[in-house]
Amino acid sequence: MKIRPQTFRLGLSPAVLILLGACGQAPAPPPEEAPAAPVRLMVAKREAFQPELVVLGTVQPGGMAEVTVPTAGRVLYPSRFAAGLVSGAEVRAGEVIARISFGDADADLAEARLRVQGAESEVARHQRAFDAGVEAAVILASFKAELELAKSRLAAAENRLGRLSLPAPLSGRLIVDRRFAPQSEVTAGTVLGRIVAAGALSVEGRAAAADRDRLHAGLAVRFGNAGGEGETGAGSVREVAPVVDAGGTVRLWIAVEDPTGLPVPGEGVEIRILLDRHEQALTVPEEALVVAESGSALFVARRGQGRLIAHREAIETGARGGGRVEILRGLSPGDRVVVGGAALLAEGDPLVALESESSDDGVGEPEK
Repeated sequence: MKIRPQTFRLGLSPAVLILLGACGQAPAPPPEEAPAAPVRLMVAKREAFQPELVVLGTVQPGGMAEVTVPTAGRVLYPSRFAAGLVSGAEVRAGEVIARISFGDADADLAEARLRVQGAESEVARHQRAFDAGVEAAVILASFKAELELAKSRLAAAENRLGRLSLPAPLSGRLIVDRRFAPQSEVTAGTVLGRIVAAGALSVEGRAAAADRDRLHAGLAVRFGNAGGEGETGAGSVREVAPVVDAGGTVRLWIAVEDPTGLPVPGEGVEIRILLDRHEQALTVPEEALVVAESGSALFVARRGQGRLIAHREAIETGARGGGRVEILRGLSPGDRVVVGGAALLAEGDPLVALESESSDDGVGEPEK
């Protein structure tokens, strides 16, 4: 009798099989740490700070007057302006720089002169007749009255034409925005040019209403080219308007003490006002600011888990000047502020300091 071998099966649950399979696999590697972001740090400390406020203004002359056409007609010029008025030309107060001619005035003047000449001839003829005793005195008197009437009409025509002469209202230099050729037809109210009086210049500017409390007479001012670089002349704040205008700005007037490099009156200029000096201010470079819809912030480096970690701190800013901004709230002396690479950081990012403005507390030391 042949005995067949029996096969025994071991019944195992699925959970046990999964556990046994897991025990046979290699352990998973630990998660890699995020690489540290290279940044430049500085240690915040209190120090003297010179804030400044930059606004735009317009150069104003010591005096200005317009030469305006009183009535429509053709414009004529004296010999020195044969081709028309020219910007920069010097004129004297009372000097006739243009004349407006129109047909009626010229015709009236010519007719009045002819009437005077005719009346004078008649009076002379009747005077001879009266002297010869062939004409009564009353007839001579009537012709003399006609002569006086003709002369008065001539004077009126000359006076009317004289009022159309345009003299310079003050001495100074001409500014011509639009040139009118001789014999050009002009309408009443046309401005032929402006005369800028010689004398001290001034600058008128406007500042935001929020800056009103920081402005006062006597503050030093430097001028720059609007929209450009470099400084020009200098001056000081002469007056600040006591009220805010409808546009939400405050007017201020600057006395120009050094006009070197200033543009001509009527053109724009940048006004850099040196505000009152702050002796104990916390400031950071403007590049350290991180601006978002929620407001301004800084990244401060703090130690955690054996390395430097970026912490975002909401702040309140104050005055600015020289590429720096004053921090009124949210920063303390001794804080290590990220001033290079802040725009690429997020809360909790590891940091490595490449360089710093101060090596205090080992800030400049790269983390191991």
